[in-house]
Amino acid sequence: MTEPVLQIPEGWEARAPEGWEWQTLWEAVEEGDHRYAHERVEQAIEANIDPRTILDDGLFPGFTLQGDRFSEQIIFIPEMLITARAMKTGLALIRPLLAAQAEKPVGTFVMGTVLGDMHDIGQSIVTIMLENAGFNVINLGTDVHPDRFIETARAEQADLVGFSALLSTTVYYQKVTIEEFVKAGHRGKVKILVGGAPTTQEWADECGADGWGRDAVQAVKLALALVKQPRETWA
Repeated sequence: MTEPVLQIPEGWEARAPEGWEWQTLWEAVEEGDHRYAHERVEQAIEANIDPRTILDDGLFPGFTLQGDRFSEQIIFIPEMLITARAMKTGLALIRPLLAAQAEKPVGTFVMGTVLGDMHDIGQSIVTIMLENAGFNVINLGTDVHPDRFIETARAEQADLVGFSALLSTTVYYQKVTIEEFVKAGHRGKVKILVGGAPTTQEWADECGADGWGRDAVQAVKLALALVKQPRETWA
């Protein structure tokens, strides 16, 4: 197991005012200090730093470092959640500024836990990380009927849909929901990801999903790759 290292954005100095530093924000996000993250992002906004630069150079490095540690099982859900909270605090300040610059979301992702399953902690982490990566996420919560996935995907003209399941007794509904997308004539319009404790790549292949997220970090990387692939257009 290799300890991940902080990836410092190349050329960040040229995108910040003279004398500016990001190190304390990188550490605040990494350590989950949401109060300082809020304060430092406010200072960056007051310094007229471009909001996209604040996101890429200021917030992402510490978050990505913890995400890599989570993927390597060096840290676990509690640590990842407090890092995500700090990231979300900073993102809340710059999201309106990004919207004002007409920054479009990377894509629209409909997320939920399948029918009969009331567990949501895993997909909640994925939702936060997808939002931090620039997706517009519609989280339907738990115990979601296939029809609701389909109706929401159609209404939102979703690019991707994600089905979570924690129980071996409910994971079958991932396959059922995909089959319902096929019956409705919408399977080619979305890329579908599955995840959760009982799932594997073999299961994803068997149930007809486009990909499997081993953990939240891999799910986001997969989503970023799949959203670029061609799909049928929504009518």
